[in-house]
Parts: sequence; structure tokens; C-alpha cells
Amino acid sequence: MGGDAAGRAALRILYVDTFTMAVGFYMLIPLLAFHFLDDVGLTIAVVAALTAVRTAAQNGTMPLAGWVADHIGFRNAILIGVLVRASGFALLGASDHVAMLTVASLLTGLGGALFHPASYSAYAALAPEGDRVRVYATREVISNVGFIAGPALGGVLAGVDFAIVSTGSAALFLVAFVVSFFGLPREARDPDRTPPRLRTAFLDMAFLRYCALVAGMGVMITQFYLVIPFRADQLLPGSIGVGVVYSGAAVVMVVTMLPLTAWTNRTFTRPVILAGAAVLLGGGIAVIGAAPTTPVMLLGVAVFVVGQMLAQPVMNAVVSGFAPDGSVASYFGVQGLATAIGAITGSAIGGVVYSVAGSDPRTWAWLFFPVWGAVVASAFAVARPGSAPR
Repeated sequence: MGGDAAGRAALRILYVDTFTMAVGFYMLIPLLAFHFLDDVGLTIAVVAALTAVRTAAQNGTMPLAGWVADHIGFRNAILIGVLVRASGFALLGASDHVAMLTVASLLTGLGGALFHPASYSAYAALAPEGDRVRVYATREVISNVGFIAGPALGGVLAGVDFAIVSTGSAALFLVAFVVSFFGLPREARDPDRTPPRLRTAFLDMAFLRYCALVAGMGVMITQFYLVIPFRADQLLPGSIGVGVVYSGAAVVMVVTMLPLTAWTNRTFTRPVILAGAAVLLGGGIAVIGAAPTTPVMLLGVAVFVVGQMLAQPVMNAVVSGFAPDGSVASYFGVQGLATAIGAITGSAIGGVVYSVAGSDPRTWAWLFFPVWGAVVASAFAVARPGSAPR
């Protein structure tokens, strides 16, 4: 399907889906904690608990959701997932009761769990194997355009009423439902095919070793949302400066990701790319953390962003190479769980490092991340995932 005209048309539908959902997500989520604290009057502990409910509902159930997607097809899983998330987003702005906000957070997370692995599985099904890195890179570019547009749109609407933000976000997911319903192909189901088993991914030792490396990358990738606010608070003028850094990073990704990934995939093997990305991620964090001035910090952000651009599409392409037919979404679900474990671990490690570092950028604590990056890079070089896709 991936190489014919119908497959290319369906890929364009997936790109539209990705953009629509990215705008809908980023116009709401960055403002959610502010709304809970200032508009609803919740305590920081309750806000943190609601965030934990959403995160656990999405990341904790992703392997199961991927297995469901393999059973019912990526199209059906995407359709159900966007409807569930739309209902959750609508509820977030329609209630000020903790019980209802808990339900809304739960629905938001479960919706994401359903469509996330299904969407990545759809990209794998619709793109030729040799073109998957480019396709996943294009997906990341489109998502970053949504990252740029979403907060700006949400900020404007929030100035009127937060309920408009949540309703608008829900409406965009309903648009994604309509686009997916009419634009994505119905998968042909072979009645003689053995239904996929979730344990297939959990018994694939080579894949689980790869997931351990993905978690190792996740330890570093999650620092992007921790180290920049931590250092920007010391070097830049308030929250506006932080927003400028994130928006600038997203613009760099949009402009450079496709040519960069095209060149690296022509020149290097996937294990080499992933190893190099690990080194750049760890080094970028250290430069950001130890930067004595703003220009040096921005240099570190650039190094980190290059590492992230190299890593993300290749990691996704490697997963689709591991997965046997009929189990692609399950494998993406397990990778999503590994990423979440890495992010949780990275948050804990980051908290320790930032506490030790304090306001002194010259501390030895920042050396942890380049050392960790070198360890992960070495593991990628030894394991060589993706060098011989199945």
C-alpha cells in the first residue's frame, strides 16, 4: 500500500491528522496548569495529581492500546482515540470539580494511548520500508509546526475564556476524526490470520534490549523540558525568554529536520545515527547546564536539538523493522512505555543534578549527562538495532 497513489494520499491524510492534533494538544496542555491554579483555585498538589492521572493513563496503557489497535486496525483505533480525547478536552474546561477533572484527565490520557501507537503503525503501513525515516521525520516537522502554532492560538483564546480553549481543542480532534473517517483506508483483514498477542513484543528479547536503549535516550530527551526552564530562569528575562527558546528550537526543527535526516540516512547506518544522537543529547544538556552566558546556552540548545532530530525518526523506523506483520502497533505501544519509563527516570535524575548544581554552572554534576550519553551511544554501537530490519 505504501508505494501506490492510494498509499500516498492516505499519508497526506495522516500528516493532516498529525498537524490538527498537534495544534489541538499544544493550544491546551501548556495552559492547563495555569488554568487549574488561577481560574479553578486548585492546589499545586492536586494539579500534580491530575497531571499524573493523565500521564499514567496514556503511557501506562499504551502497550495494551497498541495490542487493541492491532486487533481492530489502526483506522478504527485512531477514530476511537480522537473521540475519547476530544471528550476529555471538552470536560477540562467545562468543570471545576476535582472528580470531573479526574475523569477528564483519564479520558485525555486513554484517548492518546489509543491513537498514538495506532498512528505510528499507520505511518509504517503506508510508507515503503526504505522511506520510513523520511516519513517519520516529516511527521516530526509537522508536529513541531503545531507546537509553534498551538500555544499562540491557545494564548489568544485564553484571554477571552479558557472554556473556548478546551472547546476549540476538542473541536480540532473532532476534525481529525472526520478527516480520518473519510481519508484513511479500511484495512483488509485476513480471516485466517492469527490474532496478534501482546506478549509477542514482551517476549522479543532483541526488541526489549532496544527498548532499554530507548529508555536510556528518554532520560536525556526529557531534560529538554527541565534544564531549559532551570537555566533560563537564571539567564533570561522570565517566562517570555523560555517561550522564545522553545519556539526557536521548534522553528529550527521545522527548517532543518528533513534535509538533515535525508543526508545522515544516506551517509550513515541507523546504529551510527542513534549513537551520534545520544552523544549530542548528553553534550547539549551539559552545555546548557554549564553555560555562563545566554549565547553559550543557546549553543547547547542547538546541539541538543540536532541530537533529537537525528534520534526521533530513526527510533520509530527501527521499531517498525522489529515488529512482525500484524503487531506493529503493539510494538509501538511497548516503545511508548519504554519512553515513559525513561522520562520518569530522567525527571528524577534531573531533580538530583539540578539540586546539586544550584546556581553554580561550573559544578561537576553536569558531567553526568555526557557520560550517560556516551554509555547509551556505546550500547547502540554494540547492539546495532535497525542494521538489519526484519
